[in-house]
Amino acid sequence: SQENPVVNGAGRTDAGVHARGQVIHFRTAFHLSPETWQRALNAVLPNTIAVRWARIVPESFHARFSAVSRSYRYSIWNDFAPTALLARYSYYRPQALDVDLMNEACHLLLGRKDFGAFGRSPDETNPGKKGQHSCIRNMLQARCIREDARAKALIYCDFTADAFLTGMVRRTVGTLLLVGQKQLSLAEFAAIVQNADKTHPGSAVPPHGLCLVRVDYPEEFGVSNNDEDI
Repeated sequence: SQENPVVNGAGRTDAGVHARGQVIHFRTAFHLSPETWQRALNAVLPNTIAVRWARIVPESFHARFSAVSRSYRYSIWNDFAPTALLARYSYYRPQALDVDLMNEACHLLLGRKDFGAFGRSPDETNPGKKGQHSCIRNMLQARCIREDARAKALIYCDFTADAFLTGMVRRTVGTLLLVGQKQLSLAEFAAIVQNADKTHPGSAVPPHGLCLVRVDYPEEFGVSNNDEDI
């Protein structure tokens, strides 16, 4: 093909972060069925990338700007012994963790808030961009749960929001771990959230435990990837 299409993604992730629900779009003059596009792309992509579905969308669709929410999952392997099979996709944390306490802290994240305590502001990440920059995001879901299937060694930290600041999920999880280890009280965590205090002791967890799970769009575009659930 002589085409060199511009590929637009739903969002960028830090180096080392995984994605099983990334959405991209591009414009093309070729008239092929979605199934043909899927087969053709998978035939030339490296085996670390897979096209799981394809759709023909209206001209008005944009993978990033049409999105109404994004969902991330951070996986923690919380056991005395590390895991070999899941080491690439989970953060090994052998210390005892009170997941119920972490989940209580998650409730304090819900709603429209300034999340500057946990992520880099748009001014830091894109200082040349014009217009008003804000750290305010709407957190629609935040929870920490243990998975029963693997002897409760796996902890999932799930977040859904309209958008995320750079590094926001990783530092949020790092701070929740302090709550789970009872090194940070719920009251202290609440104060960090309320004051958007960047000087708090929570640090970002490694990127390899994080995965972009799904991106949601208005129904009119017909691209909702409901098979990617958290």
